[in-house]
Amino acid sequence: MKTETAVMERLVQIIQNNEEISNPLNNRLQVYRDMVYFRFFETLENIYPILSAKLGAELMNELVCEFISSGAKSPFITKMAEEFGHFLRHHPKLTSTLFLEDLLWFEYGELELLSRDFNDTHARLEWSQHYKLSSSSLLRNLSYKVHTGEFESPCVSSLLLYYHFDEKRVYFEEITPFAQQLVEKLENLTLESAVSTLAEMYELDVETLRQSVRILVEKWCNQRVLIKFTEV
Repeated sequence: MKTETAVMERLVQIIQNNEEISNPLNNRLQVYRDMVYFRFFETLENIYPILSAKLGAELMNELVCEFISSGAKSPFITKMAEEFGHFLRHHPKLTSTLFLEDLLWFEYGELELLSRDFNDTHARLEWSQHYKLSSSSLLRNLSYKVHTGEFESPCVSSLLLYYHFDEKRVYFEEITPFAQQLVEKLENLTLESAVSTLAEMYELDVETLRQSVRILVEKWCNQRVLIKFTEV
C-alpha cells in the first residue's frame, strides 16, 4: 500500500511540475502528463471559449499549466472550472483585463445553470404577490457588454441568464434599467406596490405602466425567471 501511495504521489508530482522526463516520446509518464493537460485545456477552453479566444492560445496554455501546477481541489468539472475562474481573477498577468470579471460570470453562468437541479414551477401573475428571481436565472449589472463582444469601452448594462426548460439550454437577455429595478423592488414589495413606486419614481401614469409590467412579468413567469416569493 505504501508503495502504491508513493507511486501515485510521484505521478501527481510529475503531472504538476514541468520537470524533464527522459525519452519523452516513449515514456508513459509523459503520456499521462499530456493526457491530463489536454483534458484540462479542452475542458476549460470549451467552458470559456470567448475568454480563450481573447487571451490567445499561448497565454491560455501558460495559464492552464500554472493552474494544473497549483492543483485543482475538486474532481468535478463544474467546480474545477469555477476554481479556474478564481485563479484567473488573482493572476498578475490579467490585472489589466478590465472585462475579465464580467466575462467569467457570463461564460461560467451558462455551465452553472446547466449543472443545477431546479424545482422552480410556473407562477401566475397576481398583483398582490411578492416575486423573486428563480434558481434557474442569474442577473448581473455588467461594466462591459461582453455578450455583444464589447471589450474595449466600458458600457453599463443589465444581463439576465435563464435556463429554458423545454429546450434545455441557457439564453441571455439584456434588460432595461427599469426591468432590473423592478426585480429589485419585488424583493420587498408586492407587484402592485412595485409598479406604484416605479411610476412615482419615473413620473409615469400608473395604469400605462401597469400594462407594460403585465407583459414583462407574464413573460418572465412563463419562462420561470420569476417565481412567487413563498417558493423554495
